[in-house]
Amino acid sequence: MNYYETIIMCQPDSQKSCSACCGLFNFRDISRENLSGFLLRGATRSSSFAAAENIADQGDGLEVRDLTSYICPHQGLIFNKRPGCLLHPQYRTSTMRNKSFFGESICDGFLCPAHAIFSTEQKKIVINLADGWYNYTVAIIDPESTVWLLEILNNHYPVAFQRQEVLKKIFNEVLIIHSRYMADFSGPLFYYSESEYNAGKINFSLASGSTRAENEKREIIKEIENNL
Repeated sequence: MNYYETIIMCQPDSQKSCSACCGLFNFRDISRENLSGFLLRGATRSSSFAAAENIADQGDGLEVRDLTSYICPHQGLIFNKRPGCLLHPQYRTSTMRNKSFFGESICDGFLCPAHAIFSTEQKKIVINLADGWYNYTVAIIDPESTVWLLEILNNHYPVAFQRQEVLKKIFNEVLIIHSRYMADFSGPLFYYSESEYNAGKINFSLASGSTRAENEKREIIKEIENNL
């Protein structure tokens, strides 16, 4: 069994990560600027919450997409680079994750739907191509849209795979386009189980076949062709 068959996609390397399961994309405003600001305030916020043991608050108290979900206040930028848990033992000298809402055992054992939906090769491609934590998270929270993109490129524009810099540019620009379309939808974007994701993806995923998805696909195809 190779590296990509066993990889946990949460923190694949030193430059990118995803903390969607911590509720990062549950904010109504999922712009890079808003989420970056929330993460930058992480250290101050986490220290305050840990001291007060107030684990039920929704992050900064901003407007959320799903009131039944949760935004953990203990997420921030790990080593000033990428999202992660500020209570994790790899960031601190000892674990403090039981001060969080979910606790250490749940956080340790959870794997999001992307782990089951992506093939080994798709995991490898996403990790290698995604530029930074924001684009990477967009690819992770809607894995079937990412699969659709990779299949379109492979089946109709295989020349893209012959030029790594072009492929990387296309991949990230499409993720930016998709993030904009996702932001226009007011409901949940991240689901904790594959069955919930399959039920909810019709609202935002490129795999849904909706009129909105077809409009986005046309914009994406135009973007791909402009870069080839």
